[in-house]
This record gives sequence, C-alpha cells and structure tokens, in this order.
Amino acid sequence: MHKSIRRALIATPVSAAVCLGLAFTVGAGTSSAATHNVSQRYAQGSMSYNSATDTLTVKDLKKDGRTFAVSLFGPAADGVHVCKVGGKGKSKTCDFNFNSGRLNVLVFTERGNQHWDIDKFHMDA
Repeated sequence: MHKSIRRALIATPVSAAVCLGLAFTVGAGTSSAATHNVSQRYAQGSMSYNSATDTLTVKDLKKDGRTFAVSLFGPAADGVHVCKVGGKGKSKTCDFNFNSGRLNVLVFTERGNQHWDIDKFHMDA
C-alpha cells in the first residue's frame, strides 16, 4: 500500500490530494493486530507476503538463467532475510519470525556474484 500511495503521489497533483486523504482515512480505523499482506508481480517473478504467518512466497516467472529473490531487513527483522528461487515456474515459501514494525524490501535477480535491483519499498510486518 505504501508503494501504491507513493506512486500515486508522483502521478498527478489532483490524485495526490485524493490519495493522501484516502491514506489517512484507511489508516484511521486499523489496529496494530491487523494483517498487512503484500503481493507484487514483476516480469521476472512475483512475491507475496502474509504478515499473520510471516511467510514470504517468491516465484520465478522468466527463463533467463537468473534467480528471483526478495531481501527483507529493517527494524522488524533481526538481520537480513533472503528468500530466492531459480527456474521458470518454480516457487518457494520462506517462513520468518519478524517483530511488529517496518520491513524494508529489496526485490532483485541474481546470477553468480551479480545482481540487478527490480524494486525497493517498505511494508509492515
């Protein structure tokens, strides 16, 4: 959601005011126990995070010889956690145990010792 709001704020001044108002309205009634599920799809792969179970599922969607990966780090994580999968159509689910709070997300592909960033955003654990 944070990423969507950020993109909308950049898009147009009119939609920025509407999205900002929506963000304040949406956040007003939530509790700290609410789940924060995030799903993103890219040409190279997809990721889906379930905050209730702290599971991250990654899927490789492209036959390019690269591994599709997601790295999670920040205040809610004790260190850096990476979930990656290689091979078109293959998926992997990683179980983590995060504290409540912010997680920084880096989506990337890698081959050998090279990596290519796809996206960066943050979400709530």
